[in-house]
Amino acid sequence: MGTEQITNAEEAVKERKSWKKLSGQEKWRIFLETTIKDAPVGEILRRYGLYSSELTKIRRQAEEGALNEFGKNRHSKRPESVPYAEHEKLKTELSAKEKALAQMSEEYLILKKSLS
Repeated sequence: MGTEQITNAEEAVKERKSWKKLSGQEKWRIFLETTIKDAPVGEILRRYGLYSSELTKIRRQAEEGALNEFGKNRHSKRPESVPYAEHEKLKTELSAKEKALAQMSEEYLILKKSLS
């Protein structure tokens, strides 16, 4: 090992960032670089000053993020859960509006008959 390599290794240790301090863009770049077939993972980790355990955490974050994003199906027919109190409030509001609509319909029919 030459003195140049030792100096580079020491600089890498000094400049080492924690995986938590990396931006999302940097984590994504590391994730992509390390998922390429036959990628030199050790070299990539040294370049970024990371440990393999931190790469595992980055991969876990990428997986969780992907699963969360893929789980958001805008056209899903799965009903949303609503608190019971809000459900009851909406039921009473709907009932009041249905009564008002029925009353307006009766008044409309009476007016229509009187004009004919």
